[in-house]
Amino acid sequence: MIKERVAYILICMALIITAIFALMLGTQEFSVVQLWQALMGDRPEILSTVLNFRLPRILAAMVTGGMLASAGAISQAVFRNRLADPTILGVTSAGELFMLIGGMLLPAFNFQKQFFALMGGLFAFALLANRKTLRQPYQLIIVGVALNLTFMALTQLFTKGINVGTSLGFNGITWSSVYVLLITGFVGLVAVLLMAPWANDLKLPDEQLSSVGVPVTAMRLGLLALVVYLSADVTADVGTIPFIGIIVPNVARYFVGHDYQTILPFSMLSGAWLLLVVDTIGRIVVLPSEISAATIMAIIGGPFLIILVQRGGFHGIKTR
Repeated sequence: MIKERVAYILICMALIITAIFALMLGTQEFSVVQLWQALMGDRPEILSTVLNFRLPRILAAMVTGGMLASAGAISQAVFRNRLADPTILGVTSAGELFMLIGGMLLPAFNFQKQFFALMGGLFAFALLANRKTLRQPYQLIIVGVALNLTFMALTQLFTKGINVGTSLGFNGITWSSVYVLLITGFVGLVAVLLMAPWANDLKLPDEQLSSVGVPVTAMRLGLLALVVYLSADVTADVGTIPFIGIIVPNVARYFVGHDYQTILPFSMLSGAWLLLVVDTIGRIVVLPSEISAATIMAIIGGPFLIILVQRGGFHGIKTR
């Protein structure tokens, strides 16, 4: 209990400190004093930069990180596999593909991005969530990687030679996109906390749960629907950012144990912090250009995934 409290305090402090640094750093660097002066109305030019560019980006990165980490943790609970994640399983790449196709077919559809990303995520999970892959985790990963590569290849095929505007990310994100993320993210993350006991129940064998009247299939489908909702919303607004959903829940287990009622909220905070750190580094490391958060996470996540597999193997990597 003490270890968990210390972990929560530390991650909250880290998140606040990182957010302050993210406000300070960029093509123009501001000191804490200058930020305070801007807040007091003495430096309107600094306040304009902070409110119009840096604050929306910081909020978007934090909400997105929390949603991706939560989606990853729930995926691992549903599939009983610590390698499960919407990105590596092809959910986000399917969302991008459907979003692209929808934009080409119905460009005037106001909510095309969210709708088609959701449809793509549901399609990917429909291909994944069959009885055989649910019971054999190593097959889940193999099928998921194959789907991911297929959807990515199809996306490249459709975008070759045409400008369809599918490149998203945090650069240039507006308050209108942030408002959507905040609203949908709040709904999704509250649902995550409410459904955390379901994730704990799925640690037990299906036969044991069914014998006491637990609706296992409905429970699993409900959690999968939540994963699709979270990942599709992120994909529609900022694109695909890999490995957050794998790294964060696995690290969270080290600090707060294996109870999903503690893993999920800690993963939200940790995911928010990690993606904010990554995006801030990407903004400042090659000024005046920048490196996308997705690129940095791919560099970080690849070695992490290799280590995770080598330590447990496909059959040994369990969530309980």
